[in-house]
Amino acid sequence: MDGRYTVLICFFVLSCSSSEDEDTFGDFLFLEKAEEQQTRERVWENVSVSRMFELPGDEEIMLYDPQYLIPDTNGDMYVVDYGAYQILRFDSKGNYIMSYGSGAGSAPGEFLNIDDVEVASDSLIYVTDSNNARISSFSKATGSFIDSRVFDRQEAPYRHAITYTGIEYFVRAFNKLAFESNFRDRSVEFGELVEGNRFVSHLVAAGMIEAYKDWMIYVPLRFPVIMVYDVNGNLVRAKKTMTFDKFEEPQLVRYVMNGIENYRIEGDFENSVIISVVGDELLLQSASDSEDLIVDVYDAGSSEYKYSFRLGLDYYPSFITNDRIWQPTRDATVIVHSIKRPS
Repeated sequence: MDGRYTVLICFFVLSCSSSEDEDTFGDFLFLEKAEEQQTRERVWENVSVSRMFELPGDEEIMLYDPQYLIPDTNGDMYVVDYGAYQILRFDSKGNYIMSYGSGAGSAPGEFLNIDDVEVASDSLIYVTDSNNARISSFSKATGSFIDSRVFDRQEAPYRHAITYTGIEYFVRAFNKLAFESNFRDRSVEFGELVEGNRFVSHLVAAGMIEAYKDWMIYVPLRFPVIMVYDVNGNLVRAKKTMTFDKFEEPQLVRYVMNGIENYRIEGDFENSVIISVVGDELLLQSASDSEDLIVDVYDAGSSEYKYSFRLGLDYYPSFITNDRIWQPTRDATVIVHSIKRPS
């Protein structure tokens, strides 16, 4: 499983125990601040889906392990290939354009992990690599490596989002304050999500972020909330999602392996790892009691619920953006469908 989906973090401590114990996280500060949705029951809408094409369409181009996809505003799509440790760019018709990155490793332009990819309006591609503790930049036009920003390993970001105005947001590892914003050389640390030590906070903070206007939208994996922050670290709003009614608090389990004390989280996921902002809407793939893939649609600005639609299990996992479904398969291809949603 690649770094984008990793939620188990192990670490060294000075003292060890000899059995498994359940700990409490402390107070869930973000759950306390979350407001109820105005609509408590899902509103179901029908969508129509039609297959368009399959990537790669060029026989000379191969995908080895496509994991996730990032859209560009012009309709291009960037496919993260963990088999080759590269990012491959295709246009809206599926034609291959170029690749970014030169494979696995720690040399300039190489990756040990690809946690996040951001396509910036300043013609740069940013790749977050927590294992190398750096964010590398590439020329969007030529694919050439430009530079790397190196971080302290204990504070290496593993999520990165950038707005069209140049505001950067980070989710950081092993910090009591989970987030950081950076704009015009001014950095702000924020986001105390739980009362506890920094390692526990990191486990709790596992989730996804997206940029919307000048804000950061944060959706944790195991907690049914949507949180919106501004560049100064202020919590603009927090809303419960449509899965809140069936939320069961996960357990923090302390255990010993080879004489080393570790922590893990036990419990079901409430949210999928896949979210996307499409125009002024936030699409969140939610946990489902059935075999259907459920997508809940929220207003990106207010986090207010709008409607939901179902897709069959055959579409899981998939990325919905630019009114298309991009579905990585086990055959190392990506099937692309068009989707017609309520306007």
